[in-house]
Amino acid sequence: MSTSKNNKLLLSTRGVIRFEIVLLSMITMLFLALSPPSAIASQDKGKAKVLVVMSYDEKNDSEIAVAKGIEEVLTEQELRYFYLDAKNHLEQAADNATKGYALYQSFQPDVVIAADDTAQEAFVLPFLQNKVKTPVVFCGVNDSAEQYGYPNAQVTGIIEKKHYLQSINFARLIDPKIKKMAVVYRDNPPNQINLAQIKREADTYGVTMVDYVAVESSKELTTALTKLRETADALLVLNLGGITDDNGAKMEVNKAMTLAAEIWPKPSIGASKNEIEAGILCGVSKINQEQGQVAARIAIEILQGKTPADIPVTENRNGQRVINAATAKRLGLKLKPMVLIGTELVQ
Repeated sequence: MSTSKNNKLLLSTRGVIRFEIVLLSMITMLFLALSPPSAIASQDKGKAKVLVVMSYDEKNDSEIAVAKGIEEVLTEQELRYFYLDAKNHLEQAADNATKGYALYQSFQPDVVIAADDTAQEAFVLPFLQNKVKTPVVFCGVNDSAEQYGYPNAQVTGIIEKKHYLQSINFARLIDPKIKKMAVVYRDNPPNQINLAQIKREADTYGVTMVDYVAVESSKELTTALTKLRETADALLVLNLGGITDDNGAKMEVNKAMTLAAEIWPKPSIGASKNEIEAGILCGVSKINQEQGQVAARIAIEILQGKTPADIPVTENRNGQRVINAATAKRLGLKLKPMVLIGTELVQ
């Protein structure tokens, strides 16, 4: 090939390359012009970071469900979890929170999600609220957030109300003979909040509340339930996790609830699925996954530019009717079709 032909081919090739560079530049400029500012910012800064501080431990059923709800929504963000382990070791929660704050400082999250009451008491209030600028979203806070000074310019979220009214109405649908009811519980901070909700709502339950009995051991539980048989048609059982057995060891919540169900010869009511799986007859269970989903959606709103002050506090709405079929059979209860529709059976 001649030199002139080589030169013409080289010039032609350079022209094609220049055209492709110009075309690529135009496409890039058009993409940037059409992209929302948040998308461009995320490319510049990397993934948004969310720290989730859990009150309990990673094996706790409610925390697993909350985490699942969060992860269903926050699919594009970097998540870190920290567990205060307050259910098993409440006395260590403050020390654990200090370690959690060290993680917060190193991770430098864009938003913090704090789950359940201990996370507010031990982590948000002493370390974050009015001390740093990081927005906080709470979830799983029982009954009311006002006790923590929420909502405010830095903090908003979703409160958790247990479906006691719905659970009692469901029990009366199963057994219309229920007219009088007692409550048995372990005296701890979460149950004090639950008890306050029950006493405030008691006039709407359509039954007579005959007694509220706190127990700290299996022996006290047995004595209380033996006495209550004479006055109550049904028993509302709050979380009994941590009562001691005959050897003085703390009982896990499922074992404690199973013991109560076995001792009590009448309908029993719970407000969490794991309590009914343990042997409690029935209830309308709150859906912990909902807490995580809503908290995560609020976090996204904040990441997109809203402030906590722009987002009102909300509360859980969904519930699932649950019956322990084995307990119903043991009590000789016949379950009508209208009771079974939309109800989950466990045993």
